[in-house]
Amino acid sequence: MFYELYLRSFYDGNGDGIGDLVGAERKLDYLADLGIDGIWLLPILQSPSYHGYSVTDFFNVNPIYGNIKELRSFLASAHKLGLKVILDLPVNHTSPNHEWFLKALDGDKPYRDWYLFLKNKEWLKARRHWDGEKVWTDYSGQLAYTLFGPGSPDLNYESPSLWQQMKEVLTFWLSVGFDGFRFDAAKHIFDFSLEKGICEYQHSRNLAFWKEMTSHCRSISPNSIFVSEVWDDARIVDLYSAIFGIGFNFPLAEDLKASISTRNPELLVKSLKTDLNRCFRSKRSYESGLFLTNHDMSRLVSAMNGDKELSLLAMSILLSLPGVPFLYYGEELGMEGIYDMYFNEEQLEPFLWFENGYGPGQTEWKALGKNHPHSGRSFEAQKMIKDSYFKRFKAIMEFRKLNHWLRLATIKSVKRKEDLVMIKVVGESKTANVFHNLGKERVPVEAEKGIQVINGSITRYRNRRYLGALSSAIEVTS
Repeated sequence: MFYELYLRSFYDGNGDGIGDLVGAERKLDYLADLGIDGIWLLPILQSPSYHGYSVTDFFNVNPIYGNIKELRSFLASAHKLGLKVILDLPVNHTSPNHEWFLKALDGDKPYRDWYLFLKNKEWLKARRHWDGEKVWTDYSGQLAYTLFGPGSPDLNYESPSLWQQMKEVLTFWLSVGFDGFRFDAAKHIFDFSLEKGICEYQHSRNLAFWKEMTSHCRSISPNSIFVSEVWDDARIVDLYSAIFGIGFNFPLAEDLKASISTRNPELLVKSLKTDLNRCFRSKRSYESGLFLTNHDMSRLVSAMNGDKELSLLAMSILLSLPGVPFLYYGEELGMEGIYDMYFNEEQLEPFLWFENGYGPGQTEWKALGKNHPHSGRSFEAQKMIKDSYFKRFKAIMEFRKLNHWLRLATIKSVKRKEDLVMIKVVGESKTANVFHNLGKERVPVEAEKGIQVINGSITRYRNRRYLGALSSAIEVTS
């Protein structure tokens, strides 16, 4: 299991109200105790943006987070606890304040070739794939290609020297101690056709690029971990994920949330069956990256319209599936937040350590729009309550930790009996039946051997077992 960590909002180590590497190192024991195996660290490279995806220096840590020495210490401490750490690395574009781009505007080589400048007025007709927005930005009279907006001029990988430069970037961060990378916008490396003058994904060229980059990393660190971010249909996702080894399963994430929020067991069954051949069979070309939320989505409790029981059910379903789970920071507290990149970005709010909202290590860089003090949502409050959301969430994580064999298991069948969904899972040495009750009433379950609660409750009545409403359980049969 990986924990997606937004450093700015996690834990402040120097008293400036902004989360940093020193603070995160102090809380590694907390993360290890949750039961995670690794950390996905959102961008920490030097950048003027709060999110870090527009880089100004690919070889330096953002000074608000610390320095290389503190990063090495953080990584070493994580490794001592058995935690892998992967870096979110945005290589598709830079900040317009990057030295490379400033030199490109001056016409300096090779930097001029590392960005795409308008060469044909017909190219101005090009529009962004998903919303029809313009893709060219005027910088003091020079028009550059900016698919993700004026703050992120795209790098132009038509230039062979840029490929070599990016290999040096990857080599550097591996040498610092990272165990691999999550690559942002993986399908956008080549997404503008110079011949047609339109926005067009060139998947074959993208795949060739990533094969070379991942091969380079593996030549340095053979056990490097790679995760791809590709929002597309299943066929395209499969192509990229096979190269990286782990691919985020966006369709499953959306289907899971939709089926649970509407209590629709048929939608859950349909989604799992759709993914059987791709992600859950014994012969698969990559591991499914399982998740429900991330930094580009509303938080889980908000997605469940504030219903924490539904949120815990969704998490218990997720953590009973084969694949590699990714958990977004703060979800264990039941934090809320609606994603709106043009308004408030509530999903990035500070992790609430203290019930009054203040204290040593508490980050304060952003106002609390959803996760208010004295809401009972803080770690301080919930750690003292036996059946708090945090304690129940952690118990689900502990279940997954104790059943790590599920990661490489296969799903043999998915069945439904009214509100009860039954999944047969087969691993190398174990076989299990997993039960999920999406209904409001308890339902009988047939289990020949002992059955263990993942979340919720099981009761006995007249020699029959009943799975409680919105509950999950597992029967390990061999």
